[in-house]
Amino acid sequence: MGNNQHPSNIRDNKIELLVCKSGAENCKEHLLIINQCYSDANTFHLEKDYLNSIESLRNAFLMTCDLRHDSCVECANLFRTTIADSLENINRELHILTKGMIKKKRYIKSYKKSCAVLDDVKREIKKIS
Repeated sequence: MGNNQHPSNIRDNKIELLVCKSGAENCKEHLLIINQCYSDANTFHLEKDYLNSIESLRNAFLMTCDLRHDSCVECANLFRTTIADSLENINRELHILTKGMIKKKRYIKSYKKSCAVLDDVKREIKKIS
């Protein structure tokens, strides 16, 4: 990483549209918010602030549910899958932190929230698909 930038200061978009049937006219604002939430989630995750990271990912996911145009279906599904994968990664990390010989009780609340949000996200993805 050049210019002595800390990873949390880099605001690369996680989700970019390379090919869009509508020229991204239907989702410009949504995509800005989704990427901002995703970036915030990454920053919180780096800081071990799991509750806020999970909440930011949940907000990003909820924003994808507003993409209802027929031309947005494929992109919205990609966004949802990407967000769900990130939630799964956090959930696995928290599972390791809260189980076994070196369990840390301070992460139990975050682990429970990650389980609940991940279940909600998976249920919503099944409902939409």
